[in-house]
Amino acid sequence: MTASAKAALDVTLHWHAVADDDDSRWRHDLALYAYLAPVKPEVYYLGKCDRTTVRGRACYSAKPAVWDCINERSKSHRVIVAEIEVDQRLTRELLADIESLLIYEIQPSCNVQNKASRGKHSRPGMRVECRGSAWPVARRVYWDEGPSESDAL
Repeated sequence: MTASAKAALDVTLHWHAVADDDDSRWRHDLALYAYLAPVKPEVYYLGKCDRTTVRGRACYSAKPAVWDCINERSKSHRVIVAEIEVDQRLTRELLADIESLLIYEIQPSCNVQNKASRGKHSRPGMRVECRGSAWPVARRVYWDEGPSESDAL
């Protein structure tokens, strides 16, 4: 889609670093979050929480394979959380569609799902813009162009 095309749904993600253990972003319970490399601009894992908090997803037992993958790459990491701005009610389904699009487009090294295809998570015409200095990827705008050919197989 071109920049001049009108998006069917505009989503703006304001990414913020989680500063410390008392940061209120740990308590977000319908959110996107990411674990980043300690210094370089690399996303290890991008996830969502919709039935627990960001802190609840940050424990080893919540995602042991993810934590094993992160620990293979580095003994430390940074956490960022997105404040989500959208002109409709943020539902679990919309959150899953946003997460799926970002994973498919940026290919975080420790994500498994949604890297090869997006499955049922598609919202054609959705435009997602990532803002804030915490977002480590140079690309800022992502368009959902609908299911890929591999999704149709």
